Amino acid sequence: MTGRSTRGTRTTRRNALAITASGLLSAACGIGTRAAETQPAANTKAPATIVYWCNLYQAGWEKVRTAATEYQNRVPQHKIEATNDPGREVDYGAKLITAFAGGAAPDVIWTTTRRIVPFQGAGGLADLTPLYSASKIKTDQYYPLAIDEQSVGGKLYGMNQGWGVGLLAINRALLDKAGVALKPDFDKTWTHQDFLDLLKRVSKQDAQGNLDTWGVDYTETWPLWWDFGAEFLDKDRKKCIVNQTPGGWQALQFWSDLTQTQRVQPRRSGGDRPPGVDMWRAGRQAIFGNAGPYILAQWESLEFQPELILRPIGPKPRAHRWYTDCYAMWAATKVKDAAWEFMAFAGTEGMRFVEQAGGFDIPGYRPIAETVFLQRNVLNLNKQRWIDAVKEARQQPLVKPWDEMNAVVSRHRGDLLDQKISPRDAASNIEREVNALL
Repeated sequence: MTGRSTRGTRTTRRNALAITASGLLSAACGIGTRAAETQPAANTKAPATIVYWCNLYQAGWEKVRTAATEYQNRVPQHKIEATNDPGREVDYGAKLITAFAGGAAPDVIWTTTRRIVPFQGAGGLADLTPLYSASKIKTDQYYPLAIDEQSVGGKLYGMNQGWGVGLLAINRALLDKAGVALKPDFDKTWTHQDFLDLLKRVSKQDAQGNLDTWGVDYTETWPLWWDFGAEFLDKDRKKCIVNQTPGGWQALQFWSDLTQTQRVQPRRSGGDRPPGVDMWRAGRQAIFGNAGPYILAQWESLEFQPELILRPIGPKPRAHRWYTDCYAMWAATKVKDAAWEFMAFAGTEGMRFVEQAGGFDIPGYRPIAETVFLQRNVLNLNKQRWIDAVKEARQQPLVKPWDEMNAVVSRHRGDLLDQKISPRDAASNIEREVNALL
């Protein structure tokens, strides 16, 4: 619902954040400082074994792990014991919190930054602020939202591995077949009404009234609320206000109407969803609802040319969901210096090797994201759209009970789509139940 394959995105552009010796964080708009040196420096005197856990599907892991492989080749005195868990993010998170409590956690952790607050709250993460301050790595070499998402209480707990923004993607061939002509850069100014008009022209029903050609599967939750001006949490992230701010239930109404009234989005079950058919891959879906950069590893077999586009503008200014992946360090690691050296390589020059392996997400290190990533031609995708969307990117509502909060939202959204509940009641129930968690 809220992440990459639900594992896996804007207030408007944030003020820049910089890290100082006192722990205050900021990141300047430009890259500014010199990139970290290519060759990692092994400053620890004794050889160390670095236990490293990751949580990715296999194809993603095979790319991300190349940074660890290259580090191992360059610094053979240290041994990287890497393990990937391809299971659900929620299970991985629970396993790590148990490992923190039991004193048997990995030294380095790959995770989504929506886990930073729960992991930090469990006492499992090392404060990296002094390590950044003593290194050549500067936070203005990363994106401000990434630094913010990896921070709790003015302390920095992550080394950004990669990031994404939730754009849309279109099947231009399907639209052409339906006679839908789109002007160049139409997506920079298109509105909800333009979005609906397009979907109505391409969606088709069969003789039984089932959706035979989908317009969209519009899965992004938070941006839809933002489209209508609704805030999910208050500024202190201590109270859910989605039913108190204008637009909360209206956003849910719009989303429900795509399925029930407009008939451009599939129902959750039944004839709209042919068994065993991926409608996007089959060329029977016009718009893909969450085209984060993970698609670079998944769409190589498409028989049509996808095109990245911005979300439509709603009643309120457009916002794209931002999400970040990072490396973090266990607070009780006994190999802190070696773990930092590995992270410092993987989170900077190590990203070159991930890109050489085919790329996973957008490199978190700006000198590589804005050169190597953009220059690498993948599916002829207009990847600059991701970089452009940073200007309109916004964070998800990150809180300690992340999984429980998402379960509440998913349940009531599901009931709404199944017409068991009204949009007003769905918004009211979500607010009440999330506040019970907070």
